[in-house]
This record gives sequence, structure tokens and C-alpha cells, in this order.
Amino acid sequence: MKKFIIVDLEWTSWKGNYSGKNFEIEKRKNWQKKEIIQIGAIKFNKNYKILDSLNLYVKPFFNPILSNYTINLTNITNKLIEKKGLNFIKANKKLLNFSKNCTLLSNGNDGEVLKKNYRYNKINLSSLKIINIKKIFEKKYHIPKNFLHSPKIKAFYGYKYRKEDAHDALKDCKSVLFAIKKMKFDLENFKK
Repeated sequence: MKKFIIVDLEWTSWKGNYSGKNFEIEKRKNWQKKEIIQIGAIKFNKNYKILDSLNLYVKPFFNPILSNYTINLTNITNKLIEKKGLNFIKANKKLLNFSKNCTLLSNGNDGEVLKKNYRYNKINLSSLKIINIKKIFEKKYHIPKNFLHSPKIKAFYGYKYRKEDAHDALKDCKSVLFAIKKMKFDLENFKK
């Protein structure tokens, strides 16, 4: 049976990195790398049944101390990263093992952020391909822009949005899966 994975990443940020009505404008200084600090993934089948999940914390290398902005946004603390964080190479291996023979989907540009982290860590780009389905949500399913962010997408379908659930990679995956199930998202168009 064909399996799918929703992937969501959280990464380092600083106040002022994002602006605009839907935070679509991004400005970063060269030293402000988008280092992954959390990887969330939910494996499910074509009937939207959850088969497994993955929740990893990752230690950033270039900016090992998280900014207050990142901490306030994600509730991921330096203490949590120190206690549970893996280096990116180990976390990536776990993601690769978890995602074998699955189609990976993301509600955003997480695939691009993952590629940046490959480059930061001087490792070859893997064959891991994450398909950004955000445009499909907008164009085919007519989800308004203010509901397109992963933690808010299920609110479009009447589920109460809770700010404390936002910017947690695993909770964001669950939110996207909830919406995919509600919209009866056409999974058969995606190949491994």
C-alpha cells in the first residue's frame, strides 16, 4: 500500500526576518542561517490513517544559541535543544530511514530549507524530495491565504485555532493531515 508523509520543519529565525501581510517577505543577514531545529513527520496511508510519527530536535551549528524570537515563536528552548537535540547529520539519517518508500509532502518550502541544511553541513543532496502542496491548497481547494499556514489550515474547516499549537513541527503536521482528510485531498497524483 502506498504511504505518504507530511513533513514540517522549524528553523532558526530572528525578529524582522519576516514581514508583510502573510509574512511572505523575508530578509536575513548573512549570518542568520535557516538551521533546522525541529523535524516533524507523520506517515499515513491513502485512507489518511496515521501509521507512525517522528519528532526530532536538531542542534544548530552556526548559531548554537537560539534567539529569543525563535524561543517565543516555537517554545523550543536552548535547554530542550541541549537535552534532546541531535546534530543535523544524525537527524537527517533518522528522517531518511523513516521516509523510505514514501511520498513526502509539505505545506510550504520545507524542502528548500532542508536542501540549505544539506549545504550548510557539506553533505550531498539526497534523493529525498519533498513536494510543496501549498499552491494546490490555494488553487484547487480555494484555501484563502490567511488560512494557508500549517497551524491555521485546519481552522478553515472549523477546528479552533490555538496559538500555542503553532510552530511546533509535529502539531503542524497533524493540522495539515486534518485538512487533507477534510478536503479529501487527491493523493493518487503523487508518485514516490
